[in-house]
Amino acid sequence: MFHASRLRHLCAIVLLSLWTQAVIAAPESFSPKIRRVLFLGDSITHSGQYAAAMEVFYVADSADPSVEFFNLGLPSETVSGLSEPGHAGGQFPRPDLHERLDRVLALTKPDLVFASYGMNDGIYYPFSDERFARFQSGINRLREKVLKSGATIVHLTPSAFDPLPIKSRTLPAGRDTYPQPFEGYDSVLGRYSEWLLAQRALGWDVVDTHGAMNRFLAERRKTDPQFTLAGDGVHINDLGQWLIAREVLQFLRGSAGISQFQDLNAFLATVTNGQEIHSLIQKRQSLLRDSMLTTAGHTRPGMSKGLPLEEARQQAARIGEQVQALAKPFPGKRSQWNNFDRYDYVVDGKPVLVVVPRHSAVGKPWVWHGEFFGHKPAPDIALLGRGFHVVYMNVPDMLGSPQAVRHWNAFYDDLTQQRGLGKKAALVGLSRGGLYCFNWAAANPTRVSCIYADAAVCDFKSWPGGKGKGKASAGDWQLVLKNFGFKNDAEALAYGKNPIDNLAPLATAQVPLLHVYGDADEVVPWDENTGIVAERYRKLGGSIQLIAKPGVGHHPHGLEDSSPIVEFIAKAATRP
Repeated sequence: MFHASRLRHLCAIVLLSLWTQAVIAAPESFSPKIRRVLFLGDSITHSGQYAAAMEVFYVADSADPSVEFFNLGLPSETVSGLSEPGHAGGQFPRPDLHERLDRVLALTKPDLVFASYGMNDGIYYPFSDERFARFQSGINRLREKVLKSGATIVHLTPSAFDPLPIKSRTLPAGRDTYPQPFEGYDSVLGRYSEWLLAQRALGWDVVDTHGAMNRFLAERRKTDPQFTLAGDGVHINDLGQWLIAREVLQFLRGSAGISQFQDLNAFLATVTNGQEIHSLIQKRQSLLRDSMLTTAGHTRPGMSKGLPLEEARQQAARIGEQVQALAKPFPGKRSQWNNFDRYDYVVDGKPVLVVVPRHSAVGKPWVWHGEFFGHKPAPDIALLGRGFHVVYMNVPDMLGSPQAVRHWNAFYDDLTQQRGLGKKAALVGLSRGGLYCFNWAAANPTRVSCIYADAAVCDFKSWPGGKGKGKASAGDWQLVLKNFGFKNDAEALAYGKNPIDNLAPLATAQVPLLHVYGDADEVVPWDENTGIVAERYRKLGGSIQLIAKPGVGHHPHGLEDSSPIVEFIAKAATRP
């Protein structure tokens, strides 16, 4: 039906677009038993887009470098063994998957197979029971062989056929032959898709990419009647590839969260070194694809000859090392914290830690603890689930002094310049952590999205000084004198840059504040700290929200329902 040179040209365009405009994402995780993943299909699979993107997702989601992804899609191929008369200008009949399937399975030894067939299996003719039966038989044979090999198989319904862009080159029903596509061919693919979906009742894993694509087309054509996903009616563009991937992801993840990514570039923006990783993975998959297609053999002429398999594997391994080096988002020791990856390393001579979300929210927002990381972790866990990073720098005896602020500046530069986090941090100041957060924020007001303060020290005269109603801490007061460079108590008491005295920079930058406090706090009395901040901040035109806990002392911190804290931080992250 489509001339071979034209098909190769279309595939080349799709492959080239991978390097400039990415389009899809991939499954959240694979079973630990899965070591090799195989993609089978026609030219839409062969182009490599959704297969490469799925591997990017896996690399971003897992520290295991040993899972291999093989894309052995073959242009023009069918699972039915059918071919229309004069295919490719009479140069060759369509390849039949079953001619090569045994060799492919033996070569790749997959644990998981994704199979996308149907577009070519109706040979662009009107529906017929005979062709339909051949498609069903071919799918069943494929499934039986994959399962017999010990692998799991996920079926994808075929992409949509779109007659709109090739209206002048389609033919109506009622003909004996179709040298050009039948105008209603998508209804044939719809029948094939319905049958595949019906097999879910038998326990099959089936992803409805055909339905998703048609729903999307119908919606877009409400405002743009000429909109299309395939300029030639068959070979979908980047957006079409994204729609396929989105359906696969939602099916495998059991979540609609992937729909937030409008294209692969949006997803890659949430992955450290995402663009570079994607390019390397696409290169590696293409290298192995061409080599394995050549090694396994097939009947499709005009395909690129791949490298000898051992040479291709060696090159792929070297590329894999580059991918793993880029994929590790932070240096240092990797461990787990509440089922999220945690990295511990050193910045400016001080220990730091970063807890990484599975996938970053747009803009890579982050939460920075002044002190007591890990205490009352519910808000952090919720925010990690929303794509926030959570960070902490261990400078526990500096009490927000100028030296502590300098260390924080170095950590901020590392996180934003070297690690790609967003330019504004949400600061969390529990107890003495308030000194760190407010003092750094006053020095860097445009780098702060918000401050959540909880029973926070906002004046060291109150604590640890104990110069008001609060309880003094003699040892910590000596740390104040030492770290701030005060010669005596009088100098400390005259200091004019405690948080309660230095709110103007935050008000000018319109930094929102949330203070949670116990109104029976005898250690850090709220009226000497939060109360003064609230009064002065409002007079400066600043926004502050107070949540009082009646009858509660300095402990416990936080709220039984942390939703107000989470929503406050999440909303503030959207501030320009």
